Amino acid sequence: MIGLELSPRLMLTQVVSPVDLDWQECLNTIPHDFYHLPGYLELEAHRQNATAEAIVIRNGAEVFFLPYLIRECDRHGDSDKSDRDRIYDVISPYGYPGMLVSSAGQNPIFIKKCLNIIYDYWQQRHICSAFIRLHPILNSYIDSSMFASDIAVENNDLTTNLSPRGNVVVCDLTNDLDRIWKQIRSSHRTKISKLRRSGFTVRMVPAEKYLDIFIGIYLETMSRVNASKIYYFTKDYFEKLVQVLGDRLALCVVEIDNEVIAASLITEVSGIVQYHLGGTKTQYLPRSPTILMFDYIIRWAKERNNHYLNLGGGLGGHQDSLYHFKSGFSDRVKSFATIETIVDRAIYNRLTHSRAEVLGITPLEIQATSFFPSYRAYQHG
Repeated sequence: MIGLELSPRLMLTQVVSPVDLDWQECLNTIPHDFYHLPGYLELEAHRQNATAEAIVIRNGAEVFFLPYLIRECDRHGDSDKSDRDRIYDVISPYGYPGMLVSSAGQNPIFIKKCLNIIYDYWQQRHICSAFIRLHPILNSYIDSSMFASDIAVENNDLTTNLSPRGNVVVCDLTNDLDRIWKQIRSSHRTKISKLRRSGFTVRMVPAEKYLDIFIGIYLETMSRVNASKIYYFTKDYFEKLVQVLGDRLALCVVEIDNEVIAASLITEVSGIVQYHLGGTKTQYLPRSPTILMFDYIIRWAKERNNHYLNLGGGLGGHQDSLYHFKSGFSDRVKSFATIETIVDRAIYNRLTHSRAEVLGITPLEIQATSFFPSYRAYQHG
């Protein structure tokens, strides 16, 4: 744990690692999701060859918590790199972690102060950029007024943007089951009834016992949809995810004739249930077993007194066929966004030019991809 002397008067700022007790103690005071758990950040840091840390800022009842991963930037053949010369960037772990802010702190003045403190710290750490994915439910109060031009005005090289990325479908579990059922698209309700009559069943099963079955179905699904390699998690990763999340993780399966034909990992933290990862065996796709699974998860989450079920959105935030399918379970959506910050413009541009040289293209061609940060464009298959 590191105490910083960057804060305005009366504001206490700490940089904590996942092993610091202050991390979990902070989470105990603020509604959060599994993306914020120290064990999850450690797991993601290992997967992405990064270092996990979080910044905690307190001003009385106002509390700000931001977890993230720090990665070393590739300097493309420059072997003379002392610790003093190393360059880093920041990224959110897989998912929608965003920032956590206590109810008292959900105002532009406090959040701007916190961002200024963080940007100053990142400059000292030689961090040139940051890409933060916001939580569609827990960060619903975030708007562009919190990213006005008065942020970090002392550094003309710093720019930060709040970028809308699309919508996710959310089921409001505070409604009664009859109302929830009526919100489900009529064609979905018909298929649910037909699947039940045909002998398809759904249940929650022990994650450890059924993990290999889930992994097989998940990888088959990723292969079928030609998913990027970043979605091909290893067996070791899944095993550690089960250990890290414990009873916060559930495994839901659809079966027919004692065969598991669809499976999904479901998380449950602070009244928020997430459809995290899932898949269906190719031969059963025409039967749409996921429709029956989603109906079951809604009822299961409701019975356990949760508030929201996040079904996610379309691929890349687009309103595609996947989004249309999910929107058939609820008429409520939540928008999600990212925060893209260039902390040091000179270094950012230098890395972008170096990346362009390696790829044999111009910097403008990299920037045209809209990938952030631009110097990491084309690194993922």
